[in-house]
Amino acid sequence: MINLNDEKIRQELIRRYLNAETTLEEERLLADFLSDTNIALSTEEEDILLMLQTSNIIGRPEVSEEKAEEFDRLMQRGSKKSKIVALRWIVSAAAAIICAVLFLPIRPTDNAKEQPEITTSELLEAINILSNVGTDDMTITASSCNDGFIIKTYTPNGLPNSYMLKRCSDGTSIQLKSQLINF
Repeated sequence: MINLNDEKIRQELIRRYLNAETTLEEERLLADFLSDTNIALSTEEEDILLMLQTSNIIGRPEVSEEKAEEFDRLMQRGSKKSKIVALRWIVSAAAAIICAVLFLPIRPTDNAKEQPEITTSELLEAINILSNVGTDDMTITASSCNDGFIIKTYTPNGLPNSYMLKRCSDGTSIQLKSQLINF
């Protein structure tokens, strides 16, 4: 047992406390002595007492090894439960997304998307027909528009013709409609 009534021993213990070299038992002993002594404390000893009190050393029961192990075991079990709960949320959200994709009807937002688009081969076929009808020296341009293509022909005599190439309402055939006739 350490005799803290001896000032040299007490000062040595205080020095060791300030250098973090004391055990928990020595700190409790120092706190008990300083808080319940009849001798006048120096300013340094009063400061040490305040530090010991604020560090909650006085009156704190020591945690047994069994209690520490039980606490660790309980924390590990809670971690497993939270992982299971998180997994349940993820599975539920995935199931809701799959149900929404499979069972909600898909509605087209645009009339043009209901009908298949004009293919490149259909466009080339229409250009081939126009080139066979006109003169040998003809320039043909095609540009896309909402409903299909606008095809323009230019002849050497300078008279342009304009055609609209689009899919018929039945969706199975295409039509080439003249917009301006110059023969």
